[in-house]
Amino acid sequence: MNVIGHRGAANIAPENTIAGIKAAMKVGVDAVEFDIRVSKDKKLFLCHDASLLRTYNVDKKVSELTSSELKKISDSEGHRIPTLEEALEACGKTTAIIEAKSGNWAEPLSKVLHKHPHKKIHSVISFNHQELNKFQKLLPEIPLYVLEHRNAFDAINAARLYGFQGIDVNFWTLNPLAYALAWRHKLEIIVFTVNNVWIAKFLRLLYPGIAITTNDPHVMQQFRTHKGAKK
Repeated sequence: MNVIGHRGAANIAPENTIAGIKAAMKVGVDAVEFDIRVSKDKKLFLCHDASLLRTYNVDKKVSELTSSELKKISDSEGHRIPTLEEALEACGKTTAIIEAKSGNWAEPLSKVLHKHPHKKIHSVISFNHQELNKFQKLLPEIPLYVLEHRNAFDAINAARLYGFQGIDVNFWTLNPLAYALAWRHKLEIIVFTVNNVWIAKFLRLLYPGIAITTNDPHVMQQFRTHKGAKK
């Protein structure tokens, strides 16, 4: 089972920060997941919410601010909002699972990844399947995953429709039939967000070969197939 650090390592370091990415890598993960949003001037920054209020106590949306304005913001512990380029540099040769939020990110994301020396080890996931499809046409060598909250079968259908490489679904929506159907169509499977050890044990037993996304990679490290290995 592959273990993916969620928003870096959200329960042991501030989410979507360089510190979070480094914390996940330190405890051992197969990949690091983080979220990106588009700034007013079409640059990509790490942030889960549309607003900066929860994480940075700034009542503004990422899309309302320029990159120069975003670079001046930090949280109460001094953690800045990383650019995508900074996050990828922190990942090094560890796989990044890039969750692209909202829309209008396909073109700027393709430009950043096109220049990246290790771009083929990274993946892009999104709930915006149309924007994923647009990105696929711009940079077809990057693996793409359909995100889906409620129905694993919907994710499978969308992945097959657009020719994506996998699905990323809420763990409780995965069932044996969906699992078998996904493998039949050669789709990789990621589930989110698994923070309970017993649930992880159950998933590993019932669904061999899947990957789990977790806020607690230091706890879930025990389930990794190749401990200590980095992609």
